[in-house]
Amino acid sequence: MKIKVVYCKFGEKPKILEIDRTLEEMQRLVGGHIETYPYGYAPMVFVVNEEGKNLGLTPHRLIAHGRDVICGDFFVAAIGMSEEGCLDIVGLTDEQIHSVLVTVDNGRLYR
Repeated sequence: MKIKVVYCKFGEKPKILEIDRTLEEMQRLVGGHIETYPYGYAPMVFVVNEEGKNLGLTPHRLIAHGRDVICGDFFVAAIGMSEEGCLDIVGLTDEQIHSVLVTVDNGRLYR
């Protein structure tokens, strides 16, 4: 199954991607094991490399009202019920995508 996410690669403008909803694809995008962090507007989440800071990846985005930072590439997705009936990472709606892209364009900092 494919899902829509907003992918943020360091040094590039964020873009909308349609990806396979597999662990392998998510790990490929962030360059390692994944971890989620609340986006600030439920039910969205940042999906990040869980070892990004320890690996010394480049600081990319402030989060948690400036109290933390994402290091390395990441994407924004939603949390919801998957087709299998489990709470999981799912695709963003068009409205959520717009919200993420507007936030990025207005100062390049996530809440």
